Amino acid sequence: MTNNTAGLFKKSFNIVKDNPFITLYFVLYLIVLFLIIPVMLAGRNLFISSILGVLILLLSCAFMAGWFGMIKTATVAYQEDRTPEEKLNEAIRLKNNFFCSVSNYILPVIAGFVGLIALLYVQSYISDVLFGKIDYISAELSKFANDAEGFRNYLINMPKETWAVIFKKGIFTYLVCSFLTMLYLFWAASLYLNKQCSQNPFLALVNSIKAMFKKFFESILIFIFLIVLNFVLISVQGYYIENVVISFITMILRIYFAAYIIVLIFDLYEESQKDMPSDCCDRADCIRKDGALD
Repeated sequence: MTNNTAGLFKKSFNIVKDNPFITLYFVLYLIVLFLIIPVMLAGRNLFISSILGVLILLLSCAFMAGWFGMIKTATVAYQEDRTPEEKLNEAIRLKNNFFCSVSNYILPVIAGFVGLIALLYVQSYISDVLFGKIDYISAELSKFANDAEGFRNYLINMPKETWAVIFKKGIFTYLVCSFLTMLYLFWAASLYLNKQCSQNPFLALVNSIKAMFKKFFESILIFIFLIVLNFVLISVQGYYIENVVISFITMILRIYFAAYIIVLIFDLYEESQKDMPSDCCDRADCIRKDGALD
């Protein structure tokens, strides 16, 4: 790891630490999801469930549009030597950028999100063509929602051929999703921070792929860091699921980790965009309007 890369890891940690609204807004978004999703899944009315599904999609896109704007502001405006009062004032001003970014970036984020869903659908279709469909298993397992013994017996008696298909489809899905993750790694950062001052989501994907190859070592490092640490946190949370204190601490760490990874990606991309025209900030968001860079 180069000194510059190590410095970016430290800088990203300081950005998350000095801007509590980044994690606070993320927590509020997750709370809203936890309130809506159970209602959607428990509903027997297909129309209402569909409406709630669309609502979750729009809510997620709106949140991401605003949240990424906050992270862009924090990344661009970061200065290492600031007094506690200056850090507090910047954190308070930062939250105002959320709503400005929603109005500016909601449509590009929706387009990017729909594009990703389309790619995942193509992956699912190719998987079915290559290995066969096993949709009936989900329908069968749903019958044992309240029958643990029946659920276990069904899995035990499942034919080896079916297990082989599940394994192959799982490996294929994991590899494709890992590949898409690498392609989309810098997508949000390239949408908000690019030399062309563009809000084109498809150009952002092209720039994301270019940035991935340009920063290939750092991209692989972030990907491994993301997979390994997230696996460790999930394992700890699962192992101590009956321990309320440890489960809560692990959940908080996962939230901070998610925010940190996004900030790190923005920080790494921003570091390669030093010659970005200064008026991009004025046209693309509210960084200068709320005085965050004053």
